[in-house]
Amino acid sequence: MPYKYYCLLYISPMVFLLDQVTKWIVREQIPRGNAVAIIPGYVDLVHVMNTGAAFGFMAGPYAGWRTPFFLGIAAIALIGLLWIMRRCPAQERLLPLIFSLVIGGILGNGLDRLRLGAVVDFISCHWRDATVDLTAGGWRLAFPLEWPAFNVADSAITVSMVLLSWQLLRKR
Repeated sequence: MPYKYYCLLYISPMVFLLDQVTKWIVREQIPRGNAVAIIPGYVDLVHVMNTGAAFGFMAGPYAGWRTPFFLGIAAIALIGLLWIMRRCPAQERLLPLIFSLVIGGILGNGLDRLRLGAVVDFISCHWRDATVDLTAGGWRLAFPLEWPAFNVADSAITVSMVLLSWQLLRKR
């Protein structure tokens, strides 16, 4: 079996299963909205339901068409990735890994949207409870030093984008 299909048949399901198992554990063990400190002041396990996309994009009043929209985008992305992967040269090693990570992540978050109408996020990284407070020209801007909660599927997609960026810079 060519390497690219090996990645697709093993890496994507591993990402998907790890994502779903960790989300199930969080749903079973942590009440929604609660947190468990892993590295106090820096990393918590939380139970958050994200109805939007990355950083909560479109989480607001779009409820009627939000899930079908996100599932449609996911389906288009999956078809595109599979088409590109099929055309990927047999000697290529990094791109099949990248695409397999993305596919596993899309399937993990897609199943959440289909079953729950939202994605379970549970890893929260922050800098203690610090807040940046900026004031300029009569305007005040304050925001906490934290990254929005994420999950295994998000992490796989992020790692794949870092690898893709490295691949593009390396082949330049």
